[in-house]
Amino acid sequence: MKFALVICLLLLCTSVSAQMVYKTVKANGSMVYSDVPSDGAVPVNLSSMNTIVVPALNNAASQTTSQFNPVKKLRPEVQYRVFIRSPAAEQTLRDNSGAVTINAEVVPKKPGTFQLVIDNQIVKTQSKSKFQLKNVNRGAHTIRIDFLDNSGKILASTKQQTFYLQKASALINAN
Repeated sequence: MKFALVICLLLLCTSVSAQMVYKTVKANGSMVYSDVPSDGAVPVNLSSMNTIVVPALNNAASQTTSQFNPVKKLRPEVQYRVFIRSPAAEQTLRDNSGAVTINAEVVPKKPGTFQLVIDNQIVKTQSKSKFQLKNVNRGAHTIRIDFLDNSGKILASTKQQTFYLQKASALINAN
């Protein structure tokens, strides 16, 4: 009885593997695959096996690949730079009223906000890169300009630099 069962299983396996697959191309260009031959059907050779190797998920290479962000890869982060165009570093300005103009520039150009820091204090925040100051005391002053995006995040900052403001003194005799 066992011998007959084994023979039946072998015959069944042989008949399954010996079946042919046929390909038929319809008039509209679509393809139909079937194990039943029809008019215009062509036998398809399935003797070769197609295999792929899937890498293990626990190695380091697959972890970095799984964390790949195509948006960041396609759009590199823009590096903004801010420059103080005037006054120049270590420049001496002379104005009895204490008026000082500070000009900045951002590269590449982008809408944003400029923040002026004088002597480590935020003095003004505005959308223009030109600052008009009044009543600045005479002496040495350090300045820095930060360039901010719309959310207030600092995108770039200048290096801190010093300028000097001189005013005429009432103590010095003009004679």
